[in-house]
Amino acid sequence: MSVLIRATELRDLPSLVECLNSVFLERRYLAIVEAIPAGEAMNHHATHIVAMRPHFVALDGERVVGLCDVSPGSPRIAGQAHNATLGMLLLPDYRGRGLGEQLLIKTLEASRGKFERIELSVYSHNERAHRLYQRVGFVEEGRRIGAWKLDGMTSDIIDMVYKFS
Repeated sequence: MSVLIRATELRDLPSLVECLNSVFLERRYLAIVEAIPAGEAMNHHATHIVAMRPHFVALDGERVVGLCDVSPGSPRIAGQAHNATLGMLLLPDYRGRGLGEQLLIKTLEASRGKFERIELSVYSHNERAHRLYQRVGFVEEGRRIGAWKLDGMTSDIIDMVYKFS
């Protein structure tokens, strides 16, 4: 498998939206569980790219098969400007191959000096992702018991943080 990890470019956006919406429709790993209109999703990610926020893709040829990005909080909340939120995903056929870790490490490296804390939430049934986050240095800050309930399944939401030293 020859997958390239690199900073996201505007030309990646149509494929990125296909990847994103595919994982949304799995209804298991992300808070959003329905497809987002392409224009809306491309606008959101284009804003991040143009602002030079940490944003990386995994590419199999020209196809986006994964992504990882960091979103700062609202500029109106000055007391939390040192925090950002991490989002990441991989298509099913590309999970368990080390790509998530590569995406995550690149994104954290690009976030160093821009933020002091990177936060995320992961569902307790997503044990592989939870272990990955722990392996790269995220620590659990809290657990919301039974806070995720969908399609007859209930899980905890685990809040985690990575602190730059």
